[in-house]
Amino acid sequence: MPIARNQILITIDGVKDLSEKGIAFRCRYELVGFTDDGKPRYQCIYLRDGEPEAILVSTRITPHGPEPRYFNIWPGLFKHHHEFGDGRDLRFGSDYSLSLEERS
Repeated sequence: MPIARNQILITIDGVKDLSEKGIAFRCRYELVGFTDDGKPRYQCIYLRDGEPEAILVSTRITPHGPEPRYFNIWPGLFKHHHEFGDGRDLRFGSDYSLSLEERS
C-alpha cells in the first residue's frame, strides 16, 4: 500500500514534456489496492535526480482537485509503461509486487 511521502504531481503532458526535452527519469509502480473483482491496481511514480517524487495524476481536475491515475495490469499498466515508461522491463512477483529491470 502507498506510503506517505513528499510528492509533487505530474500529468501525461508533463511526462511528454520530460521526454521531448531529453530529461532523464525513472518510473516506479506501487500496488495501491484491488478492484471489486480482485484485480490489482497500481499508481505510477516518476523519479528524477534532485526532484521530489512525482505522482501521475489525471489531466482532468475534479471538484476535489487532481486525482491519481490508477492502472490495472492489463492493458492499462502495460500500455502506459510502453508509451510513457523509462524503457525497463516489467517484472511481477507472485504477490503482485512489481519491479523494473534493465533490458539485456
